[in-house]
Amino acid sequence: MTVTLKDLAKACGVSVGTVSRALNDKSEVSAETSGKIKQLAQSLGYVPNRAGRALSAQKNLSCIGILLPSVNSPFFDDIKKGIEEAHHEFKDLGLDVALVEEEGWDVEQHLAAIDRLLKRGCKAFALCTVVDDRLRNRINELSDEGYPVLLLNNSIPGARHVCFVGPDYRKSGQIAAGMLDKCSQGRKLKLLIVMGLKVHNGHKLRVEGFLEELKARHCDFEVVSTVEGHDNDIITQQATMQAFAEHPEINTVYMATGSGVSGLGAAIIANRDRQRFVIACDEIYTTRELVRGDIIDFVVCQEPRVQGYQTIKKLHECLVKPRGSHISDYIVDSLIKIRPHFE
Repeated sequence: MTVTLKDLAKACGVSVGTVSRALNDKSEVSAETSGKIKQLAQSLGYVPNRAGRALSAQKNLSCIGILLPSVNSPFFDDIKKGIEEAHHEFKDLGLDVALVEEEGWDVEQHLAAIDRLLKRGCKAFALCTVVDDRLRNRINELSDEGYPVLLLNNSIPGARHVCFVGPDYRKSGQIAAGMLDKCSQGRKLKLLIVMGLKVHNGHKLRVEGFLEELKARHCDFEVVSTVEGHDNDIITQQATMQAFAEHPEINTVYMATGSGVSGLGAAIIANRDRQRFVIACDEIYTTRELVRGDIIDFVVCQEPRVQGYQTIKKLHECLVKPRGSHISDYIVDSLIKIRPHFE
């Protein structure tokens, strides 16, 4: 026999409304009463009427606005796949998604994209952007106006947001340094560090974690040069080749970004007469091929598909819970992959 809300209410000695609020985690019900109702619902095999919830949700359609700097950046392909999976799962509960894609990290373009999403009636936002006072202020304005803002993949210090979904960048850098220490066998490291943008908080934290761990392990190293590739293959190739030409003693490369890796690979291939140990970040098709070809020694990955899925799940949680409810961050694992992973 199907167990209904009315059955639960009768068994618990409360109203149907109290049962409904308890099962939907509303704050109006005490924790003790809510716990009893949920325990009874589980023991009796109560199954929510998803179709009814969906019909109700359609009357209060909520649109999540998402900004990604994903044009010509294959790293974000898997994030978009995760977003699509979650959208498909939650859409019958009244959730829609509006995605705006930009090329690169131009502040004015990102501000304009946020305004476009706002005009489309979005009720919550997932933003992947960079550290800048104008963007920080805009995020704070949205938060003050009651819009939940989730920071996706890159944190913005000082920006008021409901939660962050992405990697622990500092830990990622520490992992890369720990592996490098194991592989270097005490030799002197002449390092080239390749960043996407120095204003990208994630890239900055990766480098900080990387250098901190090398120092903590008492590695013998010197940062010979740090270049900025602007997450662009051509710029990354040019900057890397210039560093190699000016500093032929470079024997180790740490790339703290996933975008621009084709340019890094081209520069290393052009200088294969010199042996260099190469560490990259983020798994995309090009990275896999460069690891398979022994151009890159290992890559530290960050589960982008999970990030996309959790972004929608977390913002749905924000929209259905009472305003001000705590929403926890979701930090993905940092995974080391070498050639056998891609064969």
